[in-house]
Order: sequence, then C-alpha cells, then structure tokens
Amino acid sequence: MSGTSDNNLALFCDFENIALGVRDEKYAIFDINRVLEKLLVKGSIVVKKAYCDWGRYKEFKATMHEASFELIDIPHVRQSGKNSADIRMVVDALDLCYT
Repeated sequence: MSGTSDNNLALFCDFENIALGVRDEKYAIFDINRVLEKLLVKGSIVVKKAYCDWGRYKEFKATMHEASFELIDIPHVRQSGKNSADIRMVVDALDLCYT
C-alpha cells in the first residue's frame, strides 16, 4: 500500500462507555462525526458497529444511525454480566477476519 488512505478499517464501538462519558462530562451535543473524521485519516471505514442496550440510550440512536452505524442491541440483564458487549464485539471482529 502506498499510503494510509488505502487501508480498510473496521470500527467496533462499545457505545455504552461513550454514552456514559458524554453524560458524565455533560456535553451539550455528541458528534460521532468528529471521531470518524479522525479515523478517516487512517483509511476507509468499511464496517461500523455500535453495541449497547439501545433502549437505555435512545437519545443517541438517530445520530449513530445517520452516521451509518449498525446498531447492535445488547439488552441489559443481570445474568449476562458487564462483558456481554465485549464478547459480542470479539465474536463479530473474528467473524469479519475469517470471512
């Protein structure tokens, strides 16, 4: 490859962590496009997936959908534990690697 713009990127986002950070810092507005702009310097984003309990973070759904993210719902239940999104992200990333 001649430059970083030839790279293909996959973005797997544990969105609950982002949403909690946005709330804790009391941002008036959340703009995922600022994050994407930084990543586009590294290459083309060919996969964008965001994982969380979208029922708990409804206010972010439209923004993420408009940015062409596939929204993966990880319902919050006691039995699944805190790592459910992490496990699903790893499974999806490995699936992408081997298909």
